[in-house]
Amino acid sequence: MTGALPSTTTPSGTGRLNRPRRLAVEALGCGLLVVALEGAHHGAEHLGVSATDGRLFMSLAAGVVLACLTLVLQPLSGAHFNPALTFADALEDGTPWRDVPRYVLAQLGGGLVGRLVAHLMCGEPLLIATRAPSASSAQFLTELVATFGLLVVVRGCVRSRPSATPLVVAGYAAATVWFTDSRSLANPALILARAVSTRASALHAMDVESFVAAQMLGATLAVLLFRWLMMPAEKPAHRPWCVVFQCSRPTVAEQAVTVFNGLSAQDRARARATVDGAACDGDANGPPPLVVRLVLAGEDAPPLAGGGASWRVPVSEDGTPDEVQRLRASLREPIQRLLRERGWSRLHAVGDAAHEAPRHTT
Repeated sequence: MTGALPSTTTPSGTGRLNRPRRLAVEALGCGLLVVALEGAHHGAEHLGVSATDGRLFMSLAAGVVLACLTLVLQPLSGAHFNPALTFADALEDGTPWRDVPRYVLAQLGGGLVGRLVAHLMCGEPLLIATRAPSASSAQFLTELVATFGLLVVVRGCVRSRPSATPLVVAGYAAATVWFTDSRSLANPALILARAVSTRASALHAMDVESFVAAQMLGATLAVLLFRWLMMPAEKPAHRPWCVVFQCSRPTVAEQAVTVFNGLSAQDRARARATVDGAACDGDANGPPPLVVRLVLAGEDAPPLAGGGASWRVPVSEDGTPDEVQRLRASLREPIQRLLRERGWSRLHAVGDAAHEAPRHTT
């Protein structure tokens, strides 16, 4: 569990690490989280503490370690550490769907390795649990509610207090140890890791499927809830803002338009490509266009008259599918930042007074 998620830092939008390194960061985060939980559980047993004190050990380990991992690793990979959050992020066009299987496999693999490392640290046998399946409707509902609450917390923080997301999500993770019996922290990767154990509290492999299904259902319900909450009550009366992308290479500007229009609320802002900065068609009575100049490597970036933005694009499109994907990934982060600043994101609350008038971007 963690909560960077789409609107703050997404895997495709970080622009700092390539995909294999981002996957390694996700695996590392899941593995360390499992090690912390298992180590806390083993430490509680070794000290002979009561069941109540054992939960306190686990809640402190989960909350503190998750907060530290998220704060440190969020700029590198988005710090999901949770297949349910990656799935929800993809539903809101944050993580590209083609990356979802890779992230999930990295998270699951990291959790399994973390479980094996924890068993070695604690001197326990590396065996798969053989206890009988015990999944019940109550446990299914528990996983659904815990994951639903996680996504509600994440989505709320992303829109109101994004900087507080790591701490708020860590606090929620610590609380789930007390109000649920699953100790999976609403995380399918931890569900699978718990199945690879000889402890009496371990899950049977046959239980994993139902628990993961409950978590994915909870994540989907939370995404649908926020789509409904953020839906405008009525159609805005003003015309949408126009964003004009300029580039010496027209195909680069066209790719920027495609990414922008795929992420923006079309009743708030639309984009087009042009070479002269002309206003959008039909916007004579609407607000003036915002011009964004895309500057390729080796080109100068002179200031734009009347306000606007100049973005350096490290990748130029040469027609190959891989290059097109890299170009879109490099454009996604500045476009998402612009949409958040102006209140033009597809799921942004319409009518927020703080976003009624656009600001100049330099």
